[in-house]
Amino acid sequence: MVVEGITSTPQFTPQAEPLKTCILMVDDHPSNLLALEAILEPLGQRLVRASSGQEALRHLLREDFAVILLDVQMPDLDGFETARLIRQRQRSRYTPIIFLTAHSREEADLVHGYEHGAVDYVVKPFNPDVLRWKVEVFVALYLQQQRLQRQEAALWELERRMLARQSELRFRTLVDALPLFIWAMLPDGAITYTNRCWLEYAGLSPEQGRQWEAIDSIFHPEDLERARAAWSRSHRSGQPTEVEYRLRRSSDGAYRWFQGRMLPELEEPGVLTGWIVTATDIDDSRRAIEALRAAGEAKDVFLTMAAHELRTPLQAARSFVFLARRKGGDGMNGGVERALQGLARSVDRMARLVENLLDVSKLQRGELHLEPGVVELRELLSEVAEHLEPLQEERRIHLHVPDGLVLAADRERLDQVFTNLLSNAMRYSPDGGTIIVGARREGEFVHVTVRDHGLGIPPEKLRFIFERFGRAHGVSYGGLGLGLTIARGIVERHGGRIWAESTGRQGDGSTFHVLLPREVQRAAVRGCVEAASEARDG
Repeated sequence: MVVEGITSTPQFTPQAEPLKTCILMVDDHPSNLLALEAILEPLGQRLVRASSGQEALRHLLREDFAVILLDVQMPDLDGFETARLIRQRQRSRYTPIIFLTAHSREEADLVHGYEHGAVDYVVKPFNPDVLRWKVEVFVALYLQQQRLQRQEAALWELERRMLARQSELRFRTLVDALPLFIWAMLPDGAITYTNRCWLEYAGLSPEQGRQWEAIDSIFHPEDLERARAAWSRSHRSGQPTEVEYRLRRSSDGAYRWFQGRMLPELEEPGVLTGWIVTATDIDDSRRAIEALRAAGEAKDVFLTMAAHELRTPLQAARSFVFLARRKGGDGMNGGVERALQGLARSVDRMARLVENLLDVSKLQRGELHLEPGVVELRELLSEVAEHLEPLQEERRIHLHVPDGLVLAADRERLDQVFTNLLSNAMRYSPDGGTIIVGARREGEFVHVTVRDHGLGIPPEKLRFIFERFGRAHGVSYGGLGLGLTIARGIVERHGGRIWAESTGRQGDGSTFHVLLPREVQRAAVRGCVEAASEARDG
């Protein structure tokens, strides 16, 4: 009711009680949980304990948390695997995770932690105040989000009450003040109202703002059909929908990204009375994400270009070493000969690193192509072993591979896989010992094993030794940590699988398994051979 210029409006105030949230602490040692509780008690938030990864996942099914403090070293389900499972759930995908560990100080461990969704990686012992301050930041962000959600919910409730009372004046006063675009529509999609914020952004009059033809012209041409399809689904199903699209700003003609939401208005269950459509500006956040993605792509492009550029000088260096050794002949001074041999080994090592960088880049882009042919496995493995032990009278590599194991595969790429596995076995067996290579048929597959008696692989690192830059023993034994990544990519491109087993005890060593298909790929090889034959005949 309006009396002497004063408008009476229904009052709706969001709940004013202070917000509190929960912090999840996960550690298999009660004493550690008690210590964390003492550190975080001053924050005044609810602290929830979990003594295992499984218990933490059960808590996450029941409630949300502002931040999770997650111990890495836990039996059964370690911190990395727990984080991976947490990230798989939509509801907890973006919950901040702080890893706590007393053992993993390697750079590769930090990278692995961040790859599994960590926002921080804290190594024990740590400063209690620093940890509390870090947690306090995430708690404050979470509470601010909750306040915004309350405000949004309160805003929608107020808007619903206004529409229910058919108070168009009050409705317009409210939505015109909102920093987002709002459309009100009838059940058939006819627009009855648009707020001032949208009209000013689009440069439309109130009459134009109710015409779909004018609104469509503001959409980016690439996004219009997608937005229409989303709205059509909502019209047919009567369910809310969300879609992202770009809208042109009238002041400068620039397109900005918006998150569009279409919500049904129900008079009572099952009775649709209209639609409310909103558009929230998300352009800045999208640009930040795209900038991060572009930076990652630029890094990969740089590595690929650098690797390509290094090929030429490395080939030149290799040629100069060869010429020097050839011209020197038998009369070359021993010291000079040793120097040239060392230089040749260094050039070869650098060339392998360059090729590894290029292969990883191809794997990431899906451009690692195979040239299939018929491969006799024993012959291939014998060549690899001889290449790695050219001058040793006593062989360390023992082959237990029957004749007649034939694969349809890329011989050069399989040579690369087994050379990597055998060279790793020799490198990580500093005290010597035999390396046993076995192979057998398993149905439609061939199962190859490479076993050594060296250092072994710590069980907690078995999960990520095939990841980029993943190394079981740090940088002490050289390499970039790319060889196993490339081996996995090659094996999987063949339709196979590769994995490792190890107790982690020195002397027990490690066993690598490679499972490669036979018959399925053989048909593909026959097709390639026939196609090549037809091309030659033609």
